[in-house]
Amino acid sequence: MSKSRVLCFLDNPLGRDTEILLPMIYCLEKYMRAEVKTKFLWDLLYIWIWKPDVILLPNIKGHHMYLEIAAFAKKNNITLLALESEGNFMTDGSYNYWGYNTKKTIYQEWLTTWSERTKNYLKRIMNEKDHDKMIVTGGTGFDRYVFEKFMTKKEFLSKYNFGKYKKVIGYAGWGFGKIYGTHKDQSFLYLNDWKPREEALKWIESQRVFVRDILETTIKNNSDTLFIFKKHPKENYESDPHEGLNEMNELLHYDNVIYLKNEESIADLINVSDLWIAFESTTAMESWMLGKTTLLINSEPEFPRSSPYWASVIVDKAKDLQHCIDEYYSNGSIKQFLEKAELQDQAIKDSIGFADGLNHLRTMFHFKKSIPKTREKRKVSLSMRHLRLYLLMHLGRFFYNKSLFLKLPKFKKTVYVFENRKMPGFEERKNTLFQYLDDFYKKEGIGKELREDNWTRFSN
Repeated sequence: MSKSRVLCFLDNPLGRDTEILLPMIYCLEKYMRAEVKTKFLWDLLYIWIWKPDVILLPNIKGHHMYLEIAAFAKKNNITLLALESEGNFMTDGSYNYWGYNTKKTIYQEWLTTWSERTKNYLKRIMNEKDHDKMIVTGGTGFDRYVFEKFMTKKEFLSKYNFGKYKKVIGYAGWGFGKIYGTHKDQSFLYLNDWKPREEALKWIESQRVFVRDILETTIKNNSDTLFIFKKHPKENYESDPHEGLNEMNELLHYDNVIYLKNEESIADLINVSDLWIAFESTTAMESWMLGKTTLLINSEPEFPRSSPYWASVIVDKAKDLQHCIDEYYSNGSIKQFLEKAELQDQAIKDSIGFADGLNHLRTMFHFKKSIPKTREKRKVSLSMRHLRLYLLMHLGRFFYNKSLFLKLPKFKKTVYVFENRKMPGFEERKNTLFQYLDDFYKKEGIGKELREDNWTRFSN
């Protein structure tokens, strides 16, 4: 009896979407008797080559090629299963839920939502015939905060030769640099209903400078503290690798600053930090799951955003930030943050649904109904576009020169493709996460339940 085939696509080998899919892949391979392959986004010809029974995506609307895959799967009667990469969104109508899916077509078998809050919103904006497809799963990418072990402060300081520091504060970048990119007009569109476009862009620049100045003052006043700056993963578009000014990159000349892009996972950086700071970031919730205190630097907190900012401590002056830092290192906590504990619990429920490590199993409880148990014979049409992309990627690699391509406007956007086509680091990350999941399943008795086909506690 041949296994059913599940084909996954990712736009990056590491990062948010990878963390969303990996727990699902683990469950598929270990307990659903599926053969799973994961490919880079441009490797679309593999649909025709391998003829999968199921295509699994982290989302279908956050990247134009995810949407293209979804439409192609529907055309060829391939079951499409998709999750949600941006599941914690505003439900007041200001958020463009559909993204690249401008036709507002439901291609996937199930409409996954992270929380009851977002599910209820989708019921209001979608046709009633699609309501039965809506399921509350929680955010699968957050499961790792329950079962994974992360880098320690000692390991990080040793790795980067910062052993002299005992205090470490992390900062999550917001993506201010987008306003200096070639795709500026596509960025921050959700602010258009709040302020006129030009006024919104001026506001963003003023906030960039505001945060930068507070960070600089804090860096100067805490020379015994290492500041980890983490660039936002989506600050640069794939076709525009040039980095514009953000709130961090003008401060890199200070000895007690390290600026990281994709070198370390956000979870590791949160874990090695004593305090976690941001202008606005959903990483605040991840920080709470790791037992970290969060602070936001805001001069105007009431701007449109989806993260639960009210559950963090908000400061608008360098002296107030310093007061919080001093209080933390004196007492091991910040009173104002502790007083927001109930708000943090409610924010997690409203945002990511659950924080018990079982979101991928809640998802699989429904997905397994759509996965054939054996291999099916099927025909898949040959797409000439998929063939062209395949040839460009696999033949173009023989001519690829990164330093040269970065200088040529028409070739610059292909750097992203050639750097990621072989999915560097994916298999290593997969093996590491699978080891953590093995331990978690054994400890919680999950493996035994699934082998007995007992999904009772994952049915919500």
